[in-house]
Amino acid sequence: MSTSENTAFWIVTGAASGIGAAVVRAARHTGVNVLALDVDEAKGLALASETGALFRRCDISDMAQWQQLVEFLNAAKTEFGSPTHIHLNAGIQIAPPDAPLSEYQLEAVTLERYRRMMSVNVDGVVFGLQSLLPLLSPGAAIVVTASLAGVTPYSVDPLYAMSKHAVVGLVRSLAPELATRGINIHALCPGAVDTPIIPHAQKTEDARFMSPEALAIDVIELMTEMESGKSWIRLSETKPRYVIRAPGDKTA
Repeated sequence: MSTSENTAFWIVTGAASGIGAAVVRAARHTGVNVLALDVDEAKGLALASETGALFRRCDISDMAQWQQLVEFLNAAKTEFGSPTHIHLNAGIQIAPPDAPLSEYQLEAVTLERYRRMMSVNVDGVVFGLQSLLPLLSPGAAIVVTASLAGVTPYSVDPLYAMSKHAVVGLVRSLAPELATRGINIHALCPGAVDTPIIPHAQKTEDARFMSPEALAIDVIELMTEMESGKSWIRLSETKPRYVIRAPGDKTA
């Protein structure tokens, strides 16, 4: 990873696969420094070797590990500078992808699966923001990977939809205060994307999935988007993304 006082410094969670890995590759292609965070050490190290990114194992549901990360960033500030672009991307569904769809329903959910999903999808975003926001300067940008399920019903996995609605609400609600600090925040809400968390039972011959690489382009572009606090929808690779506004949002 290159070193420069004026180089942008990206942090990406859930970076070892799917959208996160695609963002790491796309960001590194532009020459910026990237710190990739994930619990999958083997895939994370392979990605770092491929791209020149720095990988660090981090369970984003654990506040203590975020605090350790902040200590690392403060110690390495002379080398890497302060973070300028944050992509809080890590997310899981309520059941493993090879589980039957019946296990995604409310009645079938175990406490262990529920706690783990909420800790990754919600706590991981909250803890990430609490930890990283004090390090950011005016001009910094944050993109949170939400989901179409964060603004519409998703009967396949209702609790996943609940967690993504929470993320969308957080982004919308934080934006005004962050704007006073010159920091923009965005929620990216894609439809079906071909990532490892998709239930195998949904991958039918008729199903159409976007590529992680297509969503990585959105993440890169949203880092320079000035309309903060919005929910950006992407339904397909052939149609442009658009905003679904919160009730009462009258901004142009």
